[in-house]
Amino acid sequence: MKYILLWTKPYSSPFNYLGSGCNTFIRRNCHWTNCYVTSDRSYLGYYTEFEAIVFNGPWLNIKYDIPKDRSTRQKYVYTNVESAANYPLRTNFWNGYFNWTWTYKLDSDNRWGYLAIRNATHHVVGPQVNMHWTNLSETVSPEIIQILKRKKKAAAWFSSNCYTRSNREYLVMKIQDELQRFGFKVDIYGACGKLDCPKNIMDRCLDVLENNYYFYFAFENALSEDYVTEKIVYALQHNTVPVVYGGANYTRFMPDGIYLDALKLGPKKLAEVMHRSIIFPEKYYYNFFKWKKHYSYHLRHESPDTDDYCQFCAMLNNDTLMSTKSVYNHIDTWWNTKIGYTDYSNFF
Repeated sequence: MKYILLWTKPYSSPFNYLGSGCNTFIRRNCHWTNCYVTSDRSYLGYYTEFEAIVFNGPWLNIKYDIPKDRSTRQKYVYTNVESAANYPLRTNFWNGYFNWTWTYKLDSDNRWGYLAIRNATHHVVGPQVNMHWTNLSETVSPEIIQILKRKKKAAAWFSSNCYTRSNREYLVMKIQDELQRFGFKVDIYGACGKLDCPKNIMDRCLDVLENNYYFYFAFENALSEDYVTEKIVYALQHNTVPVVYGGANYTRFMPDGIYLDALKLGPKKLAEVMHRSIIFPEKYYYNFFKWKKHYSYHLRHESPDTDDYCQFCAMLNNDTLMSTKSVYNHIDTWWNTKIGYTDYSNFF
């Protein structure tokens, strides 16, 4: 058995998905199912006996309740599924403290991400820091074109978090104003708008997206490097073009030309591009959907070979990884990486 101790807030996201015991690894059909999860620090007598002690980033506290002893054979793991902009490391106290990272950042030791990209032979190819996209064909299948011809509305945005660090809610309003010049609008679902899309009927909402909308606003609540959530998967799996807004280098996640970047274009230019794409449908069909013969997009938990929890158990069973000494001497600068965009205040 490989024993994992959840040190901080075991019932908070995303630790709550780990559960306790071996159940989560069995349920996910992992190759390795011999990892045992607990938040009981005395389960093995003393916490230095655990193979890994996992810390939930948003709940770190240097003032109290950190391990007083540690074994050199243990891995201390910094985990965070939330954006660095919302939960930065505000001190250098943690430098030299953690051996592994388990976050959404693409250069983490283990990925706690939202999406996986497979190529035409169904091999996982991304996302990666350095993606090597194939040359996309200029053809789109007649079946896809028939689906696209049903669309009648410009754009949809699904959101219930209406006050964000990224100010995405204000950007949507600016784009709304620009689209109105062309007789289009953004339909807003959830608490931030007048239309309903409860999570318990998300499948039906996504069918509405596929059948009606040209574009889907995949706007993140904070601007952080590599912080790209499942929103682009919703669009790409349902034959809709994602309009992105975040701090990521999106070429790590999608080939150029299959999405629109609101942060780079700005509201006015974005509305113009959306308008041209709608009134010239062939431009919409052949520019934005030529990727579909080459790649497919999936949520990471859909398969054991991309499941984050399966991968973590596999790491604990890898003798080479476990015996290799590693430490993050500057985890504060690694985690708090500044994004390339510095001035977007003129949008608002």
